[in-house]
Parts: sequence; structure tokens; C-alpha cells
Amino acid sequence: MARPRRSRDLRSSFTFGGRVPAVIGLLLALTVFATIGFWITRNGEWAVLAPQAIVRGQVWRLVTWPFIEAEPLGLIFGLVMLWQFGSQLAYDWGEARFLSTFLLLAFGAGLVTVAMAMLLPPFAGVAYVGMWPVVDALLVMWALRYPDRQLSFWGVLPMTGRTLAILVVAGTVVYALAAGGLGGLVAFTPHFAALLLGWALTRARLGLPLRRWKLAWRDYRQERQLRRRSRHLKVVRKNGQDEPPRWLS
Repeated sequence: MARPRRSRDLRSSFTFGGRVPAVIGLLLALTVFATIGFWITRNGEWAVLAPQAIVRGQVWRLVTWPFIEAEPLGLIFGLVMLWQFGSQLAYDWGEARFLSTFLLLAFGAGLVTVAMAMLLPPFAGVAYVGMWPVVDALLVMWALRYPDRQLSFWGVLPMTGRTLAILVVAGTVVYALAAGGLGGLVAFTPHFAALLLGWALTRARLGLPLRRWKLAWRDYRQERQLRRRSRHLKVVRKNGQDEPPRWLS
């Protein structure tokens, strides 16, 4: 008796009917779920990027802080940016690389924030939660990857990818100054750390060396397997008259 085929699996459910890559749908769903949970319970302390708590062992905060957005407009626009630009990067890079890049941006920016808090007293009080540092870094990575591509920002302002990168960096500085003057620059440490890391990942093209290492490791394993399989075989020399007959299998 034939089994009925499942119409949908878990992975395809995050594509929203094939409209987005599954990894983008997963990140969107996690962010919406965590944010609405925070709005209802008013308890998001577990996810905040708090250097002192991380030093005490709560290391999960290094990757949880981008999944809660405090402001409704910030959530809406952040989800739109992640869907629009993140989908293009996911199709270009592949979903596994996009997810690893997203988590690396969050982890790296969090690690820089913790290091600054440990080394410099003015940074000791930095605590942050929100998706925009990682989203801005992804915007810069997209813009650096397609510097000459034309786009219409919010359907109003035409620009190239290169202009978008400049606008994101300049806008981050303006928002930081507006939030608290020079102290705002300190509070925006996760933003600047994520932007710097995104720029470094794009310029260094770390994906290519990793792919080369993966291919080299695969070739090495295949060569080892072939050597093990051929250990019982020997070379029969043409001039070996004094040796007994041998056969190869």
C-alpha cells in the first residue's frame, strides 16, 4: 500500500509559498516570534547584549540580541530590509553561507562590544538589543557586492549600491550622534562593529578560501581512500625473471 506524500515539509513552510529562501523565512519568523513575546511579557533581558552578563557565562547573548526589536516601526522596516536584500544574498551565496554570515555578524559584533567594555571604562555600560546592526551590515555587504547596481530606496530615492553603502554608514553616525552626542557613538558600538565586520568579510572574501580548503580536504580524503584500497596490489616488473609468477586482481 502506497504511503500518501506529505504536501509540505518543515523547510518549505518557511519559504512562504516559495516567495523567500527558507533561511530568510526562518530568521523573519524567529524575529517576529521573539519580538512579540517580548512585547507581551516585557521580558527580553535574556537576549540583551550585556557584556557583564556574557563575561559571567551567559554566552548565548552573543547571538540572541538581533532577534528582538523594541520599536514596531523598527521591526517592520528591519524585516523588509532583511527580506529584500537578504533574499538576494541568500540566492547568491547559498542558504548555509547566509545563515553562517548572519550569525557571524551577530557573534563578532557582540564579541567586539564585550572586548571594548572590558578594556575601556566608557564602554562598560553598553547594552543593546535589536536587529538593525546586523541588517545594516548585510546592506553594506550587498552594496559592496553590487556597487553599480541601480535601486530605488523606498521607491523614492534612486541610487547605486555604492551610494547605499555610504548612506548606511553616514546614517549610522548621524543616528548615534542624535541619540546622545559623543556618548551615542559609544552606545552604537554594536552597529559600528557589525559594519566593520561586514566590510571585512566582503573585502577579504573569506568564503573563497573556505571553499578551497573544503575541496582540498575532500581531495585528500579521496586520495587516502584510494591508497587504502590499492594496498594489496603490487607492480609486476618486466625484467623480474628470478621472481615467481604473480597475478593482479
